[in-house]
Amino acid sequence: MPVDPRFYRFGDPLTAGDIARRLGEKPAGDYSCTVTNISEPQEAGPNDLCFFDGKQRDWETFECRAGLCLVSNELDLGTHAPDNLIQTSVPRTSFFDLCHAWISEEAHKDTPPAIHASADVHETAFVSNGAAIGERTRIGPYAFIGPGVQIGRDCEISAHVSVRYALIGDRVRLQAGARIGEDGFGVVPTASGAMHVAHYGRAILQDGVSIGANSCVDRGLIQDTVVGENSKIDNLCHIGHNTIVGRNVLIAAYGGISGSVMIGDGVMMGGRVGIADHVSIGEGARLVADSGVMKDIPPGQTWAGSPAQPVLDWHRQTAWLAKQVRSRRG
Repeated sequence: MPVDPRFYRFGDPLTAGDIARRLGEKPAGDYSCTVTNISEPQEAGPNDLCFFDGKQRDWETFECRAGLCLVSNELDLGTHAPDNLIQTSVPRTSFFDLCHAWISEEAHKDTPPAIHASADVHETAFVSNGAAIGERTRIGPYAFIGPGVQIGRDCEISAHVSVRYALIGDRVRLQAGARIGEDGFGVVPTASGAMHVAHYGRAILQDGVSIGANSCVDRGLIQDTVVGENSKIDNLCHIGHNTIVGRNVLIAAYGGISGSVMIGDGVMMGGRVGIADHVSIGEGARLVADSGVMKDIPPGQTWAGSPAQPVLDWHRQTAWLAKQVRSRRG
């Protein structure tokens, strides 16, 4: 979805000509085409700017509905290329350079916070302008609630928690030291090395979610990071940017979820499970403690080991290895 105006403010609309001049490139079509927001390429509409940095084979099946899209000048666009494209050497880097100059984070600097009369906010907590705190919600000592953050009813926000760029549902529990809505590990290549880029998505915690002490839920790069209803995340866990966690998911301590992971409803993860980026975990799957997941897991299956595999295969391999060790000793 487009960037949430509760957290960011855009400058004046940009035309294809404006963008092309800033990048030193030439648009494929009309110089006057205008964009007012940014979006992921799959979700972009006629008023959005996006980028595409996939391979040629991905481009051949990609349908871009964005107002303007930055693409690599290495792509073969064919003789009937869409006129909503601007080719550049590194689309991702160019896109975020434009965003840095175009988007600010002062959307609510003059709007006082809206705190319900029944909410209990500790005198040392800080609630920023534009934030909203719902009925009977408690905010603990030294907690920080960032600009524009929305927190629902009957929530418990413990001491030293920080919440930024986030929408929090009802009955959400954030234990001490949790960090919600910080930047993820988003970097782009540049001539001088890797460069960190600002994130423009949100962190969304739905009703009944629990986040353990000192755990982190990063906000999305452009799209949202979402933790579904009634999911429970233990202490010292990390949820990477753009990850979608389903409903009633259980993640034990030290869980490390990379960016853009899809986790289905009812998944259960033991302690110290790690999941690589862009992996999908099917509904009802179970991951044994210490599993290292490198590929998609089908619904309902139990996997173990590193790299993770179906649990019976893992048991057989472990038993075979133990037998080999005993035979060598003997």
